Amino acid sequence: MKKNWPGYASFVWVSVFILFHIYWAFGGRFGLGDASSPIPPLPTSLSEWIYFYVVIIMFAAGTIVPLATIRSWRRYFTRLMIVIACWIGCVVLILRGGAGFVDDFFRSTGLLPNGITGLTYEQTYGDEHISTYTLWSSRAMDGYFILGGVLYGLTAWFYQSRIASLLKSKKNRPHHTNSTNDAG
Repeated sequence: MKKNWPGYASFVWVSVFILFHIYWAFGGRFGLGDASSPIPPLPTSLSEWIYFYVVIIMFAAGTIVPLATIRSWRRYFTRLMIVIACWIGCVVLILRGGAGFVDDFFRSTGLLPNGITGLTYEQTYGDEHISTYTLWSSRAMDGYFILGGVLYGLTAWFYQSRIASLLKSKKNRPHHTNSTNDAG
């Protein structure tokens, strides 16, 4: 488990992430602040539906990838696919959380009243003036995205390290044909 802790941590992170989204889909409000419409409506255009399904696919991949670094799933995914998916998850999550912090910084300082997105608070949250609770809820969410990115990056790095040491040890020993567990 010591070598696999980032994979387990990433799986726990994405599980909590998914559970919160299910909770919000059923009307839960904790973590969203007190804005009047923090949850976007269902998609109405083709591009919104495409985006919706891409996000669902990312949820599924984000759940499977950490498990693939822990279990030996090489018959389903190559090591390279797993590593690339981890690094993509790392970058996407850090960019999402970082963009939220940058957007909030520009809004809070008044340098860009509509942030980097160009959207007003009313367009984003449904209210022209939002509460401190809503701001801090948004910041916590951005921080959670960054935490996920760090965990997926650590998962990729630890997995690559395990693969490298496995390949090195295989290179230095006589050839055996019945390997049972080989780092995924």
